Amino acid sequence: MTSLSAAPSAPPSASLSVAVHGATGTQGSHIARRLRAAGHDVRPLDSRSLDLADADSIVRAYGSADAAVVQLPLVFGPAALTHAETLLTALAKAGPSRVVFNPGMALPPEPVGVPYVDARVLLARRLPGAVETASVIGPAGMYLENLLMPWSVRRVAQEGELAYPLPAAAPASWTALDDLGDAVAALLREDAPAAVGLLSAPPLTGDQVAAEVAAAAGRDVRWIHLDPAEYGRLIAPVIGDAAAAGVAAVYEQAAAAAPPPPPPAGILRPAPTGVREWAARQRWVVTESGGAVTG
Repeated sequence: MTSLSAAPSAPPSASLSVAVHGATGTQGSHIARRLRAAGHDVRPLDSRSLDLADADSIVRAYGSADAAVVQLPLVFGPAALTHAETLLTALAKAGPSRVVFNPGMALPPEPVGVPYVDARVLLARRLPGAVETASVIGPAGMYLENLLMPWSVRRVAQEGELAYPLPAAAPASWTALDDLGDAVAALLREDAPAAVGLLSAPPLTGDQVAAEVAAAAGRDVRWIHLDPAEYGRLIAPVIGDAAAAGVAAVYEQAAAAAPPPPPPAGILRPAPTGVREWAARQRWVVTESGGAVTG
């Protein structure tokens, strides 16, 4: 596969009809908004409009879409692998000329025995054989919007604590979802037959992230390292017990695994929004639903 940095850029194309999986979710809604801002016609897809276990259902939902943005749901059992296989079948049948896959994570080079991860590895590997132009773009680390989830923002607003299952001294890259949406829009206009890449910002430790948020919010904020199991219990009331257990297991595995080798420079795509700039856009106010207000 060609790297993102090696992919030739094409002149801006006409508006595309783009089917966006999960367009009403946290990640998908940002992508859909940035695609609309780029002039594309977005066809939102979710569990009400298609069945990821039924290829014909997916084909019908795509209709005559020119392109698709694929994101897999928070499914952690064997069904995740079924969804990936079914999507590949549906994409080959439906025939959108361009597909961008967002795995929502930096993918390991090989399957790891966890269906949630392995489904994404499988889809990324086989997507170029299913469609004419396939691209894969994901974050090199974490999404900044994770810090705005109901279980997080309330603690920031009320106690000045950023609680997350990463050690305070562990460096990680943090990416804004609007930057991801802009990267997806750019990939839909590129003529590379296949592109694989990571949207990456300079890595910061948890303590540094807390300091950046504190500077933007105008208040003291400190980083709190949560055990993955504790984090799972914290998020369960919002996303459900099964999904929370799956998320906790992914963080447990990441904590136990050896540090991955640095990715080749050619697959990195810069994320222009820094943590402080992103945090300054948020008002860090808890709404009635428990989430944050975006400024």
